[in-house]
Amino acid sequence: MSFDLGVALLGPKYSEPRIPVMEHIWGLSRNAIKHFSGIDLIRQPQRINESFRSVARVFEIDLLWGGGLPTGCPELLDWDNGPPTQLDRSGKPVIQWGVFSTARQEDGRHFLHIPKPESVDAALSLDPLTLFPKSVDEYEAEFRQAYLAMLDSCAGDCCPIPHHYTTAFHWPLAIYGFEMLCEAGLQVSRFAAQMELFAEVSRRITTAWSRVPGVRGFILHDDLTTTRGPIFRPSWYRKYIFPHYSTIFAPLIAANIPIIFTSDGNCTEFIDDIFAAGAEGLNFEYLVDMADIAARYPDKILIGNISSDVIARGNRRQIEKAASSCIEDGKRARRFVVNVGGQLTHDMSIENLETYLEVRKALCRNGRLN
Repeated sequence: MSFDLGVALLGPKYSEPRIPVMEHIWGLSRNAIKHFSGIDLIRQPQRINESFRSVARVFEIDLLWGGGLPTGCPELLDWDNGPPTQLDRSGKPVIQWGVFSTARQEDGRHFLHIPKPESVDAALSLDPLTLFPKSVDEYEAEFRQAYLAMLDSCAGDCCPIPHHYTTAFHWPLAIYGFEMLCEAGLQVSRFAAQMELFAEVSRRITTAWSRVPGVRGFILHDDLTTTRGPIFRPSWYRKYIFPHYSTIFAPLIAANIPIIFTSDGNCTEFIDDIFAAGAEGLNFEYLVDMADIAARYPDKILIGNISSDVIARGNRRQIEKAASSCIEDGKRARRFVVNVGGQLTHDMSIENLETYLEVRKALCRNGRLN
């Protein structure tokens, strides 16, 4: 595990023998955190940063998806001895996310503070610049503080990579929900006009991040696809979504900050579009063929693509097969990074996590083909 190794991987000339690792460990269970760090967070919540830094070292993590490690005094819930849905401090129902909690999504909606539009007309009448009015300067001040906190939380153990979750397509998904998006996206004239405003919010955000000193890489996220592939026809994305990518990406590219694009689902159809827009890397799920993408893009940062479901519910043979297959295929790319897609979660047993670590550590230390 190494901050320096993570930084080196983000550069164009990475040639270290060990294969780097990116994981998201916030979702691990209380018992897993206690097993790997020796700290029971429900009994000792003040040691939260110490515990997660210990876990990060055990898992030999070089890159962190989306930010730093937990600090301070966040709300922790005892899910072992409580119901599957509990109330948070504000009295809102929440579901488990490791030792933390998260709001239950409504049909893919993330921005639950924004009332769900009652109709497609109401959805397309929303003004993104009113909903998200911050200027570039306001975002920059916020992000400078956030990035310093990320670095401090990791204390040099690993390299945090900040992110923007709603690049373009995910804006309306997060506000409308899946079903209404499917209807709204077909009203192409109004949808296109609104997407331009969502893209403007994203351009402000990427411009602000491009001004933050010391940022080594940046993650842009859009869940473009489901497990079956694109939601709309590919031509629809190429007309109403991808043209915005080049302008959203541009401030980061101009600042020499490599962009790692992330999408859930089977985004195979759009890999060429994503790289053509200027992404330097791609973080993807097991549904994308690692061997194929490593052969076609051997110099890109390729992050993936072990199935979290196999780690959670597979037996030892299945876990060994999933990890070894991914790494054997991926290491043909010079800047391949191992990652469990969908993050490490509270439904993964300690036994399965230990099996995964045993296999992954051995294969990563054996290094690359070239």
